[in-house]
Amino acid sequence: MQTYRFEHTATLLGDGSVLVAGGHNSVTELPQSEAEIYDPTAGVWHVTRSMAAAREAHTATLLPGGQVLVTGGISLRAVAATAEVFQPVTRTWIKAGHMSQPRADHQAVLLPDGRVLVAGGWDGQSSFYSGLASADLFDPMTRTWTPTGSMAQGRDVFVGALLPTGKVLVAGGCCDANLDVLASAELYDPATGEWTPTGSMVQARDWASASLLSDGLVLVAGGWDGSNVLNSAELYDPATGTWSTTASMTFPRWQYTTTRLLNGRVLAAGGAITSELYIPPSS
Repeated sequence: MQTYRFEHTATLLGDGSVLVAGGHNSVTELPQSEAEIYDPTAGVWHVTRSMAAAREAHTATLLPGGQVLVTGGISLRAVAATAEVFQPVTRTWIKAGHMSQPRADHQAVLLPDGRVLVAGGWDGQSSFYSGLASADLFDPMTRTWTPTGSMAQGRDVFVGALLPTGKVLVAGGCCDANLDVLASAELYDPATGEWTPTGSMVQARDWASASLLSDGLVLVAGGWDGSNVLNSAELYDPATGTWSTTASMTFPRWQYTTTRLLNGRVLAAGGAITSELYIPPSS
């Protein structure tokens, strides 16, 4: 890439190229607004226009029309409540309003109706260990935000996944009243705008990663339990609302990514010196 960065976002665009935006610049030690696009055909990176705001620990969500919504993150002076949308055709950014409050290390999930649910995170003002419970909905047609129901538990650095039912699962994160890492999980129903508890994970964890598998189960693996980096993994069954352990990773990992491949396997990358593949029992 043209710029050193971590805590950035990477989004696959409709034409097969990849948009990388923001992140912490390890040379300047500051959040950055710079963005670039990877061309997989030529194997090269091209600088594109910068975001309106510098951001790290933000989110990027591909919208149904091919645009990319970027929300929140740590900016140069404070955690941001702003959002902006990248237009792939013109390679420009358009401001997209403000969330109800600043957020970093939050979750953003595209809903079946095209709206985006943004929940939890850290506002930069309260303690990092007291995550936000609030949530907002973004409407890409009007580029406006509306508050929706709050989670039962404030969460920071947690995982989220869209289920085949259209509901959204969130799990783990930091922290409860005793500053302990969370094992609890909740479900968001877009039809009612409400959250309901579901089964707790076997292992409390934050900084983990989640992937929806081909059979509708959700794989959550790795993370931090408050004392150790984890290699354990577990599966959430939406039909029963319960969790069960599955094979552990070879290496403990946190602050890493998992990606479901076209063959149904899941690639775990980062957080350790090597990458590895999870092979679901059904594959």
